[in-house]
Amino acid sequence: GQRILLAGDHCQLPPTVRSTAAADEGYARSMMQRLVETYRTAVTRQLMVQYRMHEDIMQFSSEQFYGGTLEADDSVRRHVLADLPHVKSTPLTDRPIDFIDTAGADYDEELEPDGLSKRNPAEGRLVLAKVRQLIEAGLTPAEIAVIAPYAAQVRWLRQHADERALEIDTVDGFQGREKEAVVISLVRSNRIGEIGFLADKRRMNVALTRARRKLIVIGDSATLGHHPFYASMLDYFQTTKNYHTVWEEDV
Repeated sequence: GQRILLAGDHCQLPPTVRSTAAADEGYARSMMQRLVETYRTAVTRQLMVQYRMHEDIMQFSSEQFYGGTLEADDSVRRHVLADLPHVKSTPLTDRPIDFIDTAGADYDEELEPDGLSKRNPAEGRLVLAKVRQLIEAGLTPAEIAVIAPYAAQVRWLRQHADERALEIDTVDGFQGREKEAVVISLVRSNRIGEIGFLADKRRMNVALTRARRKLIVIGDSATLGHHPFYASMLDYFQTTKNYHTVWEEDV
């Protein structure tokens, strides 16, 4: 062939490579990523208009990954949960985004017993409390997703969730999907600012762009804020007046 056409998004999840030796040889970087980084002029077209999410949900990822070029179509630009006929208008359903900061509340991460994955039960209880509030406002469990970056947190949440129709999965498991409301549990909370593979910003790009009308992010700013990407994310929530603390929550 004389010409090859690639379509996709190199700013989302990279290939899953379990072999350290293979990753060291560059196989964790996709062909598209390598071509875009090497031949910038090879990118002939970027889709600018998205038809999924409220513009406030979109904006942070647009600025961080796409040079601020993304636009929300008029059909989704300002839509919120309260616009749905079966959902009551409340402060929770009228706003498109919220960040709930658990710093200082002793919501410490822990290793899963007999495993290597991280979990955060205290944060998990807050996540499920927010899910209950969404359901009380009129959403069905099937309209809500909970996303966590660690499999141990996913297992804990599935074990303790009452709603069988509530979808709970990892970031990788939810790529390409969407829900009306998404609650993200960031899990990491420690005294040394260690965030593990949360440092792969592309994983968060996926997580932050799954919600259509409502995005709730829960995490520890004292841990996350050491990383420039998450410091910028916290600034975004504060600038848009959607930053809250766990002390404001009635749970």
